[in-house]
Amino acid sequence: MKGIVEVEKLQTFYVLEYMGKKKTVKAVNDVTLSIPENEIYGIAGESGCGKTTLLKALFASIEPPLQLFEGKVSYLIKGNFINALTLNGKEKRELRWTYISYIPQGSMSVFNPVKKLKVTYLDFLESHVRGKAGRELLSLARHHLEQLGLSPHILDAFPHQLSGGMRQRIAIALSTLLKPQVILADEPTTALDVVAQRAVLQLMRDIQKELKNTFVLVTHDMGIHANITTSMAIMYAGKIVEVGPTQEIFSNPLQPYTQFLINSLPRIGDKSSKKSVPGAPPSLLNPPSGCPFHPRCPEVSDLCQDKMPALNNSTHKHKVACWLRREPSV
Repeated sequence: MKGIVEVEKLQTFYVLEYMGKKKTVKAVNDVTLSIPENEIYGIAGESGCGKTTLLKALFASIEPPLQLFEGKVSYLIKGNFINALTLNGKEKRELRWTYISYIPQGSMSVFNPVKKLKVTYLDFLESHVRGKAGRELLSLARHHLEQLGLSPHILDAFPHQLSGGMRQRIAIALSTLLKPQVILADEPTTALDVVAQRAVLQLMRDIQKELKNTFVLVTHDMGIHANITTSMAIMYAGKIVEVGPTQEIFSNPLQPYTQFLINSLPRIGDKSSKKSVPGAPPSLLNPPSGCPFHPRCPEVSDLCQDKMPALNNSTHKHKVACWLRREPSV
C-alpha cells in the first residue's frame, strides 16, 4: 500500500563552480521512500549525509546551486498523486502551508527579530486566508495557540524575549496553523536543553494526534527517533540504507551503520564503553563505489566495494541495503 508521500529514484545534487571547474555534490542519490499517513516518520543519519537536502526536495524547494537530476516527490491529494517537483511557482504556493508545511532549523530564522510575533502571524494568514480581516485572523491565531496549550499573549512579544524552546514551539504552531496534512521538521530540537526538547516533542505528538497528519522528522539524535517516531529511514552518504518500523529497527538493526548508531546510545545500568562509527564520512563530491559505508564497515566484502545493494525485505516493512543480509540465493 502506498503512503501519503512517495519518493521515487530521487537525485538532487549541488552543482558548484570552483576555479573554473564544476563540482557535483551528490547529496541525495537515488532515494526511494514511501512515507505512511498519520504517523511521525523519522529520517536519521550523521550530519552531512543529505537529510536536510532530502527535506528541501520533499518541500519542492530546489534552488541553485541545488539541482534536480532525476526522480519524483508525489503527494496523495484528494485521491490522486501529484508530483510536487513538476508544479509551477503558483501551484507550489497553493500547496505549501495548506497541505504541506516546513519547520526549518533554528526558530530565529522563521521570525523577523524587529517585529512582534503577531505581525509575523498576521502576514502569514493574510497571504493564505481569503475573506477575513486582521482582527479575525488574529483571533484565529490566538485560538490555535490556546488549542495547543500556549498562551495567546505570546503574540505580543518580540522573538528575542522568548526562550529558544518557546520560540521553537511558536514556530511549530505557525507551521500547523492551516492544518496541513504533511509537516516537514528539520532538526526541531537543535540547541535546546533537555526540558525544552521534551516540550517541543510533546507539542509535535499532540499536534499529530489532534490533526491525524504526517510529520517527517529529520534529526541525527537516535534517542529522539526511539522516543517519538513510528517508522524511520536511515540515511548515509546520500542513500537510504535501512527503513522500517522504529521499534523493529532498534530491536534488530541490520545495516552495520545502523548498528553503530544504536549501540552508541547510552543506556541505564550499561557501563560498557561506547564505540563511535570508525573512520570519517566519505566526501559526497566523490562518494565511494558500491555501498558507501564499505570503507568504514567492519564486515566489508569484495561485493560491497563493487555494487550498491538495493533495499531488500527482511520482514514485510523492514528493509535493508546490505549484501551481508541477503538470502544465499540472491
